[in-house]
Amino acid sequence: MPPFDTAKLTAILNAAQNPAFKKLLDDKTKAVSALAEAKAHLADLEAKLFSTIPPALKGLLQPDEPAKPRKPRATAGNGDLKRPDLQELKAILDGLPDKTLNIRQEGYESRNIKVLSEANPHLFAYYKGTWPKVKYLR
Repeated sequence: MPPFDTAKLTAILNAAQNPAFKKLLDDKTKAVSALAEAKAHLADLEAKLFSTIPPALKGLLQPDEPAKPRKPRATAGNGDLKRPDLQELKAILDGLPDKTLNIRQEGYESRNIKVLSEANPHLFAYYKGTWPKVKYLR
């Protein structure tokens, strides 16, 4: 068992004896009990209100079925897309005749190549569109 700092414990006990601290604790308990009373009163009012509504109207006010939970958004399975680093991208583009790569057609991830081209505008030109392309400028 770790040793206790008696100075800290004494300070905590002295703070608990402080009248302002006691008043705050009393105010908290009063607020909690007032909140519980308000919730009970609200429940009573709702019960009285609901009992005065005609049965035909009750059916309209209560939903027949709970709303169906929404399906999570489908994510594209981009796990098989190629993600070259800077050196690999340079080598790939050097091997092409016009040094231009059609990113989607060749199966590369466009975000990865876009980030590389924007970080190195002196090396690459990125062309946006449905079929994005990147051109090696060297």
